[in-house]
Amino acid sequence: MNKKHYTLALLFILILLFIFIIPKLTPDTFDHLISLYAQEKEVLADIPPGASGFELFKYLFKLDIFMGIFSQIVGAFSLLGLLYQFGRERDVNQAEFVLNLNDNFISNSDLMKIYKKLEKSKENGQEKNPFSEDDLIDMANYLSFFEAFYELINRKVIKIPSVDHLAYRFFLATNNKYMQKMLLCKEGKDIAWKDLYKLHKLWKNYREKKNNDKIWQNEYDLSNYEKYEEIVK
Repeated sequence: MNKKHYTLALLFILILLFIFIIPKLTPDTFDHLISLYAQEKEVLADIPPGASGFELFKYLFKLDIFMGIFSQIVGAFSLLGLLYQFGRERDVNQAEFVLNLNDNFISNSDLMKIYKKLEKSKENGQEKNPFSEDDLIDMANYLSFFEAFYELINRKVIKIPSVDHLAYRFFLATNNKYMQKMLLCKEGKDIAWKDLYKLHKLWKNYREKKNNDKIWQNEYDLSNYEKYEEIVK
């Protein structure tokens, strides 16, 4: 259960207290309850003259209204349990989804081929274009693999921290000048990668704010493209 869930749970309990429970324990209501209870012959003798509030309060546990309050409390905690379970299942499902993403990437020979070429290009300082026209489809598929992340993050299906271990593969492609020249920044095709541009900005900002984590090949950062800000709007 993360911090957000704990905050929601605490807020829910406070609301429950103020709406359902505390009003029932105000002085007027309390005196009224004791008065009603004192009318019952079987317990009338149990109330000593001049009894303190604490002594009188124990008789609430014999009243029907206590059962109503108790049922409300039980219901509240049941709801909190469901909230915790929902949050836990969501975290588990998200973890499984991310693992499947990684498995799909590794098991895809076309994506791995492009990845190896990007890696080699990085090692030689991007001096030579590792791609040919025959690679265009596989290059586009590589970018499309990550492009879908933006919509998933935007819809809160996944969070950036859960996919951040894939950041190297992402920036390896988006910050490669040949990938940019052939697809990302090519006239007429750049706008087609709008979600990828938005993901780049979102992910880059996240890593820079998170202890200034590394952005690979930032000398060829996609944000250097003259239309970058226009596209990410």
